[in-house]
Amino acid sequence: MTLRLTAALLIAVAGPVSAQTPDRTDRNVRAVAVRFQHAIRHRDKAEFLSLFLNPAATNWQEVMSMKALAKDASSKGIKAVYDPGNNPVAFIDSIVARKGNADEDFNDIRIAGDGESAAMSFDYAFRIDGVVLNTGMEHWLLVNTNSGWRIVSVAWSVK
Repeated sequence: MTLRLTAALLIAVAGPVSAQTPDRTDRNVRAVAVRFQHAIRHRDKAEFLSLFLNPAATNWQEVMSMKALAKDASSKGIKAVYDPGNNPVAFIDSIVARKGNADEDFNDIRIAGDGESAAMSFDYAFRIDGVVLNTGMEHWLLVNTNSGWRIVSVAWSVK
């Protein structure tokens, strides 16, 4: 891990060892987001998959806007369709196999949680070699396990 990521994680998890408060939930969930972005940038499959409670069984769902549908002939006009092959494992495998540099920016992050479960929503921009491929809003549901926060569900829109 890079020095910056290590510093960010240390800052995110610093605090008393007492019961988690919503503020600490916010910091710890944000640390998951930092690790998610780092794993994409560095094509770190093991790190990426460690962020999920069960990567192959995570709810992983895209929904396309009407504008995105008009641009994507392969969608056949369907806004959202379940694809069992579309999951975090397939996503990170595509990043690792891809020649271009992948990156995902998060903006306007909002987190609600009670120390045991949390929801995080944000605006995102997904890029390959600096070119924006997708933008929209993304939502994660997370649970606090004995090993820390893990993502159990991801849904995102494509504008």
